[in-house]
Amino acid sequence: MKIAFTSCMRYESYNIQPGWQHINNADPDYLFLLGDHIYMDWTGNLGEPENYTFVKFKAEMKIKYENQWNEPHFKALIEKMRNKNGLFGTWDDHDFAWNNAKGAEMISNREKLKKEFSRATFHEYFYNCSTNLPELYYAIDTPHARVIFLDNRYYAERSGKNRKLLGTKQFSYLHEKLSHNLKYTIICGGLTLTEMTENWQDYPNELQYLSEMLAEKERVLFLAGDIHKNVFVKPKKLKNGVKTPPQIISSGKAIKLFGERHNWAMLDFTGGELSVKFYKSNSIQEPLTQECNNWLKSNGY
Repeated sequence: MKIAFTSCMRYESYNIQPGWQHINNADPDYLFLLGDHIYMDWTGNLGEPENYTFVKFKAEMKIKYENQWNEPHFKALIEKMRNKNGLFGTWDDHDFAWNNAKGAEMISNREKLKKEFSRATFHEYFYNCSTNLPELYYAIDTPHARVIFLDNRYYAERSGKNRKLLGTKQFSYLHEKLSHNLKYTIICGGLTLTEMTENWQDYPNELQYLSEMLAEKERVLFLAGDIHKNVFVKPKKLKNGVKTPPQIISSGKAIKLFGERHNWAMLDFTGGELSVKFYKSNSIQEPLTQECNNWLKSNGY
């Protein structure tokens, strides 16, 4: 079983995206797209969609999805994965609404309409992949792993000492879905736990709670996007001896910001054992790949 995953593609940077053929050639069983599939705030200044009328927001979002989903190389891959029932994903800020958008803070009638339309549009283009509609947090079972997709936008709060990222209801769902007998547990989110400027560390209580919850399971992986590079992050210490799970991050499949990005990664469960490959375009990033696999092997993965 092979799982390809990546994030961050901006049609405005690359209206021709041949790099998707590299994933197609690798013939994965699953493709996970982990956020920023479009960039709503790339037609002008960052944050501009916040001021759009609802009518304009709808029109802009529809155009952006249509452009990306009809790019020939991407379209061929999406159709292949859809036919395999292997296309899944979640979102992050730029495809949710705008840069650093927090759904719990979108309280005006116009903002509520925007986030509802955004969620419905995600489901449309991902062919209702969620097993927990209308929510974007959901779980699927693969032959070797239960995969749980988190929604780190719709319920996120911007301020407050105990501000929430997932919220009580989503955490309850996560706790329920951690009860399974498959060898691996894979958690997928748009935000990383600890990397770059916006991450789960902005929500220390929820990061602690998540890590405590995941510590009860063996062989947990956290997949994420957002940061426009491939990274493997070893567990990091939190309070009371608790550690974050290892993070496998792949971001920047078709984006041009501070240099070109064509990153993706593959999880391979051949023979029931896990190995990871990080790619830039069609070339394996050997040192990073080796570091990740050495750590996984030495820690019982």
